[in-house]
Amino acid sequence: MAAQTETVTYDTLFSLTERTRKPRISDNIGNSQPTLDIFHAAGRVEVEDGGESIEERLMYAYQDVEWMSDRQAVSTADKEMVTKAIYPWRFALAPINISKTDELKAQASETAAMDFAESKTIGARQGLRTSTNTAMCGVATGKVMLGLQDLIRDSVSVGSLGGIDLTSASNSWFRNNAYTTAVTVTAQTTANIFDGWDQIGNQFEAASDVNDEVTHIGAGSTLYNKLLVTLESGMYTRFGSGNPSLGRSSQRQGTGPSFRGAVLYKDRAIASSHIYGFNINTMKLKVLKGANFMKTPFVRADATGVLAMVGFYLVGIQFVALNPRRNFVMTSAS
Repeated sequence: MAAQTETVTYDTLFSLTERTRKPRISDNIGNSQPTLDIFHAAGRVEVEDGGESIEERLMYAYQDVEWMSDRQAVSTADKEMVTKAIYPWRFALAPINISKTDELKAQASETAAMDFAESKTIGARQGLRTSTNTAMCGVATGKVMLGLQDLIRDSVSVGSLGGIDLTSASNSWFRNNAYTTAVTVTAQTTANIFDGWDQIGNQFEAASDVNDEVTHIGAGSTLYNKLLVTLESGMYTRFGSGNPSLGRSSQRQGTGPSFRGAVLYKDRAIASSHIYGFNINTMKLKVLKGANFMKTPFVRADATGVLAMVGFYLVGIQFVALNPRRNFVMTSAS
């Protein structure tokens, strides 16, 4: 507990004069939530009314086409073209606990009571948002939802995703692109070409199609800095009016330049040594109606001998893949 302590002398001035303070609480804990914000701002968060689980229907083949001449017998054979991926809901919550004794102490003034309740609410809401962003960049373990490391995999032919067996060669259409060879971002094997950008370009083209280009390239703080250093050392400068997909000025948000139209951004929750490139249309953040980062009503705690009010910030959520092959990951960048 980081509670502040002080030793003071209650002289006349100290006893009769109030402290000067503003009605604000400055967050010293969390980082921003860039990946979560990107999906929110781009309209890639879908709120669902319910359902036992999430179903995504996937087309993985087209019907065969045959060129013909007059009165030629033609094939009428049909083929399988559609399957589905199933994703379970995941739930997370952050409690807001206000004891009756603390509530009574805080009633000294209306401002004090509001500040006390607000601090509890802000802490719960931001804790839930931060944990969600961390999960989006991470890997599912236990009850945690899927993350980038599940949807854009280091090992593309291992395990399953949405119930689709990735070990089967017939399901290679549901695999992302992964480059696992070590790359030193700031090295120059070829004069005037940095190895990091050279390989990002290769993976960008491997994952992209003319109508389905990679839209975002994400990296952690260390790699993000190295990518910018390669530009700055080449006498380039960063400029622009901001990144529209974030819904606010990238000058303040910390978003970097674009690469072939894809926005470079930093998220400290992205795994070290990893660089992700993804088309934002190939993934969805699914949220359950009634648990959409919502605060539940306060109720009296029912534990014996406990006099308190308890509420929760709650989210029912899952990160789902629609078309992994339009995304890539570099797993060993430095």
